[in-house]
Amino acid sequence: MSDPHIHVPLIPECSACIVRSLGILVSNLTENSEEQFTLYAHALKRLSEGYEKRIRPHPLSVRIYQELCEMADAREDPYDEIKAASNLAAKRALPAVESIVNQHQGYERLRAAVMASIAGNLIDFNTAAHEPELDRLEEDFVTLLGEGFHPDNSRDLYDRIVSGTGSAVYLADNAGETLLDIPLLRFLVSNDWRVTYVVKGRAMVNDATREDVVDTEIERLATIEDTGAWAHGVPLDLVSEEFMDTVRSADLVLSKGQANIETFPQIQDQIGVETYYITRAKCSHIAQAVGAQKSANVILRRAVRK
Repeated sequence: MSDPHIHVPLIPECSACIVRSLGILVSNLTENSEEQFTLYAHALKRLSEGYEKRIRPHPLSVRIYQELCEMADAREDPYDEIKAASNLAAKRALPAVESIVNQHQGYERLRAAVMASIAGNLIDFNTAAHEPELDRLEEDFVTLLGEGFHPDNSRDLYDRIVSGTGSAVYLADNAGETLLDIPLLRFLVSNDWRVTYVVKGRAMVNDATREDVVDTEIERLATIEDTGAWAHGVPLDLVSEEFMDTVRSADLVLSKGQANIETFPQIQDQIGVETYYITRAKCSHIAQAVGAQKSANVILRRAVRK
């Protein structure tokens, strides 16, 4: 089998990303310093237990974040302000990004649309040593265009899209990032693909939910569904059966972001749907899992497994 095997085990460096996320989450859950001490103590205890048991980074972080929100009795999304700022920044950048994408045709337009989506993937507040610059999305997109993709299966994706039609599932990632997915969604729809755009059932960190796509062009381009899960990524043990049915009926999946790289391969291996993994490899551990260098722009094809 020539398709890449994708597996993301726990390594010591994973703690850096989890602790960075805790710094944002805890401060947004409560301003009371004593309550923050309590939340940190619980989180670091769980982190230590997870390392002793070698629990993979995705389920470990999901458990910690869920428990902290429950302890703080969080009734609102603690990332509301971050998500609002991300959506506003992407909305401001989108016209200029669209103008550049529209200068291209055919295969080059597909590449530019994918890179716009990857520029959106820079809106990530949960990866250590990565600091999103919301006022530089347009400039970052231009820079990324010059870098290209590594690995680069964009030609395979282009040929797949233009050679036939069918049902495509697009696994969304973060708030704000969703708006910069629009050029790629347009490309799919213009080639007569029926698109289902999948957001999170409930926000964990700054993940996009249904609220983030309301009154956007995405509603006109795609059917909006959610994972049914309170988790980043699409963990097989937490997503809904409705989500699984959607994937089973798909001819093609486009999977955005690092958390989906950690989780969707297990579902793909079970269902056997052709999938393209699209991300900025901000984490060296994720980069290694997909055969990329850190900070590479990734478009990786995994075909149907027989």
